[in-house]
Amino acid sequence: MQKGARLQRRVRIRQPAEFKQAFAKGFRITRTPLAAVCRPNQDADHPRLGLAIARKAAPRAVDRNRIKRLIREDFRHNQQRLPPVDLVFYGMPGLHGMNNEQLRATLAEIWLKVIDRCGGSKSYSSDSSAPTSAS
Repeated sequence: MQKGARLQRRVRIRQPAEFKQAFAKGFRITRTPLAAVCRPNQDADHPRLGLAIARKAAPRAVDRNRIKRLIREDFRHNQQRLPPVDLVFYGMPGLHGMNNEQLRATLAEIWLKVIDRCGGSKSYSSDSSAPTSAS
């Protein structure tokens, strides 16, 4: 891993009370077998990430770690587009069967849903030539 390529402490949800608050007050975005709880966060000016990948979703530790690593990496690449929200990802049984490409495609759908529901920047740095519709 490159130096500086890790998530900063301020963008991680770490306290059990913060997880409970997200699950209690947030809305769910489900793309079976991956799901996220999203709660708008007015206290912060950046999105925050929490991971709750249970053994039931991925029985082997190597699979849980792979899934969490991919979610963290994708979050790090997309956090500039996301509004200030608390996002907690959790898995459902069968999550370990997804390959990396499927997981990234599912995450892309979830990011778009978060942006759609909570605001944020829809622009992609690699797709600056996309036409915009005026309505």
